Amino acid sequence: MTTTANGATPGSHGTYSHRPLVWGRQGMSGGGTQLTAQAGMRALWQGGNAVDAAVASALAAGVLEPTAHYTLGGEVAMLLYDAESGKVRSVVGQGWAPRAATIDLYMERWGEIPPGVHSSTVPGVISALLTMLGAHGTTSFGQAAASAIELADGGFPAYPLFSRTIATPARFANLSAHVDSARVFLPDGSPPAVGSNFRQPDLARTLSLMAQAESDALAVGADREGGIQAARDCFYKGDPARRMVAALKEIGGLYEYEDFAEYESPFEEPISVDYRGYTVYTNRTWTQGVALLQTLSILEGVDLAALGHNSPEAIHVQVEALKLAMADRERYAGDPDFVDVPFDGLLSPRYGAMRLSLLDRQRAQAEYPPGDPPAMRAAVNAAGVARVVEAAGEFDGTTYLSTADAQGNMVSATPSSFAGLAQGMVLGDTGIVINCRGCYFWLDADNPNALAPHKRPRTTPCTFIVLKDGKPFMTLGTPGGDSQVQSNLQVFTNIADFGMDVQEAVSAPRFCGYSFPSSPWPHGVSPNRLSLEGRISRETAGALAEKGHDVNIIGPWGIVNGFTPIVANNGVYTGGADPRRDAVMLGW
Repeated sequence: MTTTANGATPGSHGTYSHRPLVWGRQGMSGGGTQLTAQAGMRALWQGGNAVDAAVASALAAGVLEPTAHYTLGGEVAMLLYDAESGKVRSVVGQGWAPRAATIDLYMERWGEIPPGVHSSTVPGVISALLTMLGAHGTTSFGQAAASAIELADGGFPAYPLFSRTIATPARFANLSAHVDSARVFLPDGSPPAVGSNFRQPDLARTLSLMAQAESDALAVGADREGGIQAARDCFYKGDPARRMVAALKEIGGLYEYEDFAEYESPFEEPISVDYRGYTVYTNRTWTQGVALLQTLSILEGVDLAALGHNSPEAIHVQVEALKLAMADRERYAGDPDFVDVPFDGLLSPRYGAMRLSLLDRQRAQAEYPPGDPPAMRAAVNAAGVARVVEAAGEFDGTTYLSTADAQGNMVSATPSSFAGLAQGMVLGDTGIVINCRGCYFWLDADNPNALAPHKRPRTTPCTFIVLKDGKPFMTLGTPGGDSQVQSNLQVFTNIADFGMDVQEAVSAPRFCGYSFPSSPWPHGVSPNRLSLEGRISRETAGALAEKGHDVNIIGPWGIVNGFTPIVANNGVYTGGADPRRDAVMLGW
């Protein structure tokens, strides 16, 4: 059997891939399931643009993918490359904590951030989707929501991952403990059987109420954007909002009506770095996307291609660069409405080179100090923080979708809810499953990600749009919790440094480190823990162990992500779909 130098068995479509590239010229739609991707493609076929397709996909995914822990009670990191202006647009898609949520209250009552309703935030995804749709789409909310409403009301076949995930003990126990959750997800008291038709009529009714509010507004003279605003107001200020707040209060939540009614998803200026002729954009620091940008800034001074793909040296230097970036994530990254984040310093080439000077090329370091970007110092003596040491583990959650159209618009979006069925619950008869993203906060007032009223937690979901020589090049994003930055780095460098096509890039074996506080409470650390997919050779694993990494070899496809990136090249699109999940890419 033929193998590569690093021990990989070539696939039928290249060194690593057993799937073909997907091609398109008129449009592309990628998503976490076949039906998710089809919802986006349906919008394109009906004359919509990439934004219309992305919103249709995201709404449909909120019906189809609760077992990926994305629901319409969650949040979204979302970017648009707008072909008309040539600019990347970013919208704030993370919900905020209730006004009554304070560190003092949490310490007095629980001494921690407890699971369930007290680790939730106001849903942000609906607001962000409709902000983007109103400003840059072409269709109505009702048109964009058509697939989602049909899938919720008429149902969809329960696919194996869907049924299997609901049946896992933690989810089954949580769903059983909440009457409305059990009513929706455990028909007849059991998980839906594979192939059975799974319906969510309550969720369909909520979406239909929003569509009716839009229709009523249009009937009295509102324009398209005004109609979309009416649909949004229905969710956050109308009867669904009141019923969601009532359900949250019934299970002990701290919410008031105003927490929903005052919520907004404004546009913001995205942040970016240059890397070898590419410009990589992401949302601001209510996401962790800044950590990928900083890692690239550090690695600009390393010739990765010369080290060899997935060689011990290449893996080691990427893992250590990620540790440096994550140290600054913990020191500086939080909701920019509350925290003065030194973006200019963090992302400057000079600071990246200074941080690179700390990187130990020979030995793995359990921890690096943060730097001081405003003062342009490579490192500072930070006050010690007690770390919870825990075994490395993956937190499942999130989905990813991407769209592109014939005009050159591209959308990259990472919707999520985090632990929706393991901790969250259905809110009364609205069909909305609330998120558990609030468990990402800290109860340390000096931490940039500290809990505060109407503050957004710094999320792991992050999304990217890449330009090359000033022209749109690719979308980038994935599920995977704290592994997102790491896996996005690998897929991007597979293309930018190692010359792979997009399908090869998402199929290649991956690594994942854990030498930084995990985002969910209690923010545990596994110093120098490094997981390698089993397709990486034993020789490479041994060399990394000699460098001090605590190597753990997992299944051949064990870093569970779900990429569906799109690459643009002179009016032709190529796309790939991650074989580690049910991800699907469609081209037209």
